[in-house]
Amino acid sequence: MSNLSLKLNAFEGPLDLLLSFIDKDKIDIYDIPIVSITEQYMAYLRAMSEFDMEIASEFIVMAATLLQIKSRMLLPKQTAVEEDEEGDPRQMLVEMLLEYRRIKACATVLTEMKEANAQVFTREPYFAHSMRTSLAKYDFSVLLKALANITTKEGMQEAFITPQAFSVQEKMAEILELLQLKPQGIIFQELLTVEAKGEKIAAFLAILELLKDGRITVNQAAPFTPIYIFANEGDM
Repeated sequence: MSNLSLKLNAFEGPLDLLLSFIDKDKIDIYDIPIVSITEQYMAYLRAMSEFDMEIASEFIVMAATLLQIKSRMLLPKQTAVEEDEEGDPRQMLVEMLLEYRRIKACATVLTEMKEANAQVFTREPYFAHSMRTSLAKYDFSVLLKALANITTKEGMQEAFITPQAFSVQEKMAEILELLQLKPQGIIFQELLTVEAKGEKIAAFLAILELLKDGRITVNQAAPFTPIYIFANEGDM
């Protein structure tokens, strides 16, 4: 034993050590030979103790877990029903190893991204510190003075906008009167030939209201042909 020389790798934990055994021996992680793995694991712990290395508590806990699984695997199964009820003793260990493998793969990707980012260098724009923009604060009175200067310039003319109000009810009565004079119907576009936009909107809303009340009928012979509006019998 004195001539034995061992080189021990540094493992981050017991799961990392078990994965190294599985990868080295190309073992199916879903069918772990628990006896062989346990012997390798215990040999590693004995080597650690021979070299006076501090054994972490998680390594000892995993050793106890492996020994427990090994003992359960060696116990004879009386019936197939009992085997199905108990399940595979290695299942929990397999799930732990799979989850650890996924986390280790993600850590590897993050490390590669960090190393790649360390190779990227950026610089600030040439005038990042030389260009300074400072805006003065103005109150509401300054804005009013600016407005007064604009409105008092030469050539400016004052304009007054007279509001125009059109009643939808009046338009409804007007449309019914036109339909009484033209029982053959009125083309829809003829009711919207007024110039004022407000009056056009009022006329359109009046047509909708009359249609909703059932006082007029809208008809179109074919697509893209004129739309005709007729008064119903009660409004003739």
